[in-house]
Amino acid sequence: MKKRTIIATIFLALAGSLYFYFNHTRGWREFHGNINTPKEYLTNVIVKKKSYMLDSLEILRRLKPLLIKHEDFFSNSAYSDSTHLIIDSILYSPDLSKLAVFLITKNSTRRLLMPDKTYDWYYDATCYLGIKKNDTISLSWIGPSFTNSYHIKELSNIIRDNYFNRMPSSSVSNVPRYNLNDRRFWNSSVWNEVKKRELEQREFEEEKKKHPENVYEPK
Repeated sequence: MKKRTIIATIFLALAGSLYFYFNHTRGWREFHGNINTPKEYLTNVIVKKKSYMLDSLEILRRLKPLLIKHEDFFSNSAYSDSTHLIIDSILYSPDLSKLAVFLITKNSTRRLLMPDKTYDWYYDATCYLGIKKNDTISLSWIGPSFTNSYHIKELSNIIRDNYFNRMPSSSVSNVPRYNLNDRRFWNSSVWNEVKKRELEQREFEEEKKKHPENVYEPK
């Protein structure tokens, strides 16, 4: 009887250790939420190089003020006008009216509280969604944020893994979420909020033009 009790105790301790390991390390992420996009829904829209370049410039133009004002993803005080903004990738809807932007920032490690002094730079990353009309693009931050990586290529792979394999595992309240390489994503409910923010921003810009005295923008 005592031998069985000892074996049961060891088994429970081992099970608890495994749970802690997978729940508190990247191993759990690999173990828990990888949901690949079904082949019949995979999409890969290719655009002309010139269009991609012009869109990249417009996106950077839109992001720079957010960086300077520490808004959205850039709320951390470590960001400054010396922060480099890097467009890792732009994904397009089949009709090219919507897009998703994988963004990477490059910052000096001197701006970290506890930097690894063997590196000069560290990298953060996130994702913005955008609605394109003619040559203008309105952006909406969806997150999440990936921070404090010393290897840009590794971080780029992490972004792809999250948005191409793991989005459905974060679904809540019976609201389906799709990977960004799934064509169903481009008509999903997430765009309702994006369009709402786009309308609010457009109204704000119109008000600023017509009645600048009524508009307050924090410096």
